[in-house]
Amino acid sequence: MKAIEQKIAELVEPVLTDLGIALWGIRIIRNPKKTVLQIFIEKEGGVTVGDCEEVSRQINGVIDVADIFKYSYYLEVSSPGLDRFLFNLDQIKAYQGKSVSLELSLPVENRRRFRGVLTKIDGDILEIETDGKLYQIAYPNVSKAQLVPEF
Repeated sequence: MKAIEQKIAELVEPVLTDLGIALWGIRIIRNPKKTVLQIFIEKEGGVTVGDCEEVSRQINGVIDVADIFKYSYYLEVSSPGLDRFLFNLDQIKAYQGKSVSLELSLPVENRRRFRGVLTKIDGDILEIETDGKLYQIAYPNVSKAQLVPEF
């Protein structure tokens, strides 16, 4: 987790805990027109729209007072959803045997994107089967991981 996401997590986790909600992850999307701060939350029994509204109200002021962003931003609070981003190795481990999409910082066999079944995890080495071939990828090389919903 980057320093700014870590700081935001430290600010919002106590608020979420008081509400009986867990922090799933944080994404910051920057582009020239706007910055979007996405907060993903998880709760036993599922996240409701009301949960998202309450979290948004509670943490918006906390983030503003901390003066993390020197510019305007949009706050989005939502559940991780079916195609959830996986923010750490423990989250990835929970989806062994499932279909995932990985984007890498450095290419493996001339590829930076992989979509397939996460067949095995050994330490911080992920094994993904895609296109009938097994690839071993070091977790520190993963820049983005996402669950691929199966219907």
